[in-house]
Amino acid sequence: MKLPSAEDFFAFDINKSDFLEAYRRITAGGKNAVNAYTRLCSDLLLKDKSFSDFVHDTLIYSEQPLIEKYLKTENPAILAAISYDIKRIREICALSASDFKKYMSEALGRNLSELPEYDKGEFRYTADYFIDRCKKNGSGIFARYRAFSYDESKKSLVPVTNPDRVKLSDLKRYEVQREQIVDNTMCFVNGKPACNTLLYGDRGTGKSSTVKALLNEFPPLRMIRLDKTQVSSVFELYEKISSVPLYFIIFIDDLCFSEDDDGFFILKQALEGSLSAKPDNVLIYATTNRRHIIKETAANRAENYIHKSDAVDDNMSLSERFGLFVTFSVPNKDQFIDIAKKIAADRGIDTDSEAFEAGIERFALKRGGRSPRIAKQYVDILEGRISLGMETDRL
Repeated sequence: MKLPSAEDFFAFDINKSDFLEAYRRITAGGKNAVNAYTRLCSDLLLKDKSFSDFVHDTLIYSEQPLIEKYLKTENPAILAAISYDIKRIREICALSASDFKKYMSEALGRNLSELPEYDKGEFRYTADYFIDRCKKNGSGIFARYRAFSYDESKKSLVPVTNPDRVKLSDLKRYEVQREQIVDNTMCFVNGKPACNTLLYGDRGTGKSSTVKALLNEFPPLRMIRLDKTQVSSVFELYEKISSVPLYFIIFIDDLCFSEDDDGFFILKQALEGSLSAKPDNVLIYATTNRRHIIKETAANRAENYIHKSDAVDDNMSLSERFGLFVTFSVPNKDQFIDIAKKIAADRGIDTDSEAFEAGIERFALKRGGRSPRIAKQYVDILEGRISLGMETDRL
């Protein structure tokens, strides 16, 4: 019996994958063939997958340089190469457990029919399927993950395996502000002109949550969290993601700089002003609760009017490079109570009683102010106490 060859693949970077390593050892027919086969069966049973589904997942989460090249050029020769790879993969997936056991029995000269079985499934996927999926979801880590941080020492993206699941519908009031940001992002992920965005306002008003919620609303979007101390790496990021057929928001939270911070000038260049253009598939979204993004020292404040004027100019020169500037102000008492009631209503908590309003006001006074964050914290505590039958009038 002859099995399909396992020569190198070009459309998918799977030549060191567990699937292909196991297949090569099995087809080699040596002493490692049986161990490779039983490990493969174990993986399939533990993951509750058919062989075809296992191979499918290996492919979609692999690097796909040839497919990404095709998305840019639509070269018929590249499409033919992709189709050829998929044809070979389909032949491998068509092999049943009985086929493998028969081959190894003949190669090793002993009956291996008692080895475990697996479900081979059906590999129905075409070149068009993988091309379309790569276009919508990317390949490699960008197909498996949507949020990332950046490791400067390794110059690599680090996947966020459990990103915040906050949705725009979880965030109450500030509809006008969020509509501006959502509309801008909608234009961006549809390949239309869009602006870098600065979200300014009081602490706890939902600036960061608004940005993170975008990731759960727009499937083609990927987000990279860049610490304000890492701003000098922004051009490295541009180079890494400019060729990826997805849309990226570089998210900088709590933006501020000291006067001698090189990051300030680098960010100005990254937004606008460098000889290198910002990639079309990248925007920068930043939040700040500082009126002056550049921190002013006591020594600076003691200096003359010219220095202060220069500091204002520097702040303006950075702020105005964000095409969209959105302000989140602290809510008044009525708005604060309304936010809390809407959050509580989502969780099925009764808010009609005077006790609810009195409780949240008392909680806000203890915390020293009103904000959507404090409203959510109150409802979190209230929900927990209600679920356990505990008193709620002492919050």
